[in-house]
Amino acid sequence: MNAAQLRQLLATTIANYRRQLYDNVTGSNLVLATLQQKGRITPLDGGSDIRGPVVFDEEDFRWYDGVDSLGRTQKETIGEAVYTPGMAAASITLSGEEMAKNAGRSQIVKLLRAKTQNAENTLKSGITRALYGDGSVAKSFVGLDAIVSDTPAVGTVGGIDAAAKPWWRNKAATVAMAGAADDRERYRRLRLGMSALYRQCCVGTEKTDIVTLSDDVYGLYESGLQENQRYADANAAALGFDTLKYRSATVITESAGSAHPDDNGFFLNTDFLNLEYYEGRGFDELDLPESTPDMDAVTKHIGFMGALTCYKRNRHGRLIVTGL
Repeated sequence: MNAAQLRQLLATTIANYRRQLYDNVTGSNLVLATLQQKGRITPLDGGSDIRGPVVFDEEDFRWYDGVDSLGRTQKETIGEAVYTPGMAAASITLSGEEMAKNAGRSQIVKLLRAKTQNAENTLKSGITRALYGDGSVAKSFVGLDAIVSDTPAVGTVGGIDAAAKPWWRNKAATVAMAGAADDRERYRRLRLGMSALYRQCCVGTEKTDIVTLSDDVYGLYESGLQENQRYADANAAALGFDTLKYRSATVITESAGSAHPDDNGFFLNTDFLNLEYYEGRGFDELDLPESTPDMDAVTKHIGFMGALTCYKRNRHGRLIVTGL
């Protein structure tokens, strides 16, 4: 197989794999899988940043009788949150040496499959770490560690200063384990904290639907449940996730490698989260040169440009566990 044929095979492999790659990356953790299922992973058709409306007050309302004046009071009720997109790419590179050693079609197909799978796993890991991160990684988008903060009254998210705007603060609850005699007492305290936070986050039919817990907190929660209380979520199971239930929410653990904060949990209402990406940058092949004159290799890049966005922070909660 000559160089031109190898280039064509690489291009065809990526083009044919694109839909599966997108599904696999967006289905790689429960938060993204739920957003995808709800239609909350959406494309953008441009813009220097990502903007969305934020409702922070009710419109004017009054009771009236007969010919009472209804008034024309104008209130400022809607603002705007602004998010900076992050850009990332994973590369698939075939060196000249690799192409020479795998010149047969079956060999090169096997090599391409392995490299494409590795690029997929790389994208999964990178996007998941950004999802749970705080945006401090250079050029990354802002993740849940900032959007659902452990210090809700501090910091700016989406261009809005939470210190000055109380309505732009997520909920938070701290569970102190110091002095707990045993796991039974620690579990009791955890359940009390979870209950308090859940109630703060829920308004009417707007309820927490996903709870993510760090591994040690999840272990404590699981160990305290009776066997007949360990309900799994059928929908999450169908998506391939091993979960528990807490009230109406699905509970899942995230390992340290995911960048999920230790000894913490996120209480999320995914109706108020989005992953927004730019057209042509939703895990698509980038239109870049395949090679350079001074390098004996062929490279394809799979790119992403977008951000995790939230326009109603007060429907999310942060669980902080100390002394565990």
